[in-house]
Amino acid sequence: MTLGLQLTNVTMGMFLVAARVAGIVVTAPMISAGYVPRILKVALVPMLAVIIAPTLPALTPSQSATVPFMLTLVVQFGIGVLIGLVLTLFYSAFTIAGEVVTYQLGVGLAVSSSPGILSASSFLSEWQTLLALYVFVVAGGPELLVIALHSSFQAIPLTALSIPTGAMGFVLGLMDTVFTISLLVAAPLLLAGLVVNLAVGVLSRAFPQMNAYFVALPLNFGVALMVFLAMLPLLFAVIPEVWHTAWTDVSRLLVFLEGRGG
Repeated sequence: MTLGLQLTNVTMGMFLVAARVAGIVVTAPMISAGYVPRILKVALVPMLAVIIAPTLPALTPSQSATVPFMLTLVVQFGIGVLIGLVLTLFYSAFTIAGEVVTYQLGVGLAVSSSPGILSASSFLSEWQTLLALYVFVVAGGPELLVIALHSSFQAIPLTALSIPTGAMGFVLGLMDTVFTISLLVAAPLLLAGLVVNLAVGVLSRAFPQMNAYFVALPLNFGVALMVFLAMLPLLFAVIPEVWHTAWTDVSRLLVFLEGRGG
């Protein structure tokens, strides 16, 4: 009888840990990408759960008896989703910046298939997101993600029956920061495109017989490539700072989950 009760407590704790891990796997950058095999994602959930669960306090029989299991599973999954979503929001800032520049330059039709999001995206957003993902991996992002996952269990326990509303509001509030980062990253290319369009506009007024569209399209494309190449050193300096901000906000999210956020 005692052995059966302990086994039930251990199994319940393992499932709750796996639910939070699954939430991160679904939303975190790189792990949630479409090019990662689904079998690998499925295997990653129990593997991390088996590693992390023994480091956490075991559920007591009273906790196992009073906690609605299905509701707690949903809450744990939601917590994992919030943690992964913070990182994904900052990751998507580079995609947004690339898309804004592409359509401003008038080359929005030059898109390619993106295996990461299983849709079409522009060449600039692809390059910028690949650079961001490269810096994420090189800077130890996957390891820091596991550390953040483990720290989340100290912030909010496995028996939590709800997610603090402050935590969800905090994640939604990060959208302003993400859009600001997107505009700052896209600003040099947007400025270059504006200068080119103004120059072509002046030329079209001076030479009415000139076809402004066919002049502006290749000129915008060439200037965008040159400016992007010139921006590469700046991007390699900016992207680590963006990820540093992202990890800082993950830590702030843990504070909100713990109920100490204002």
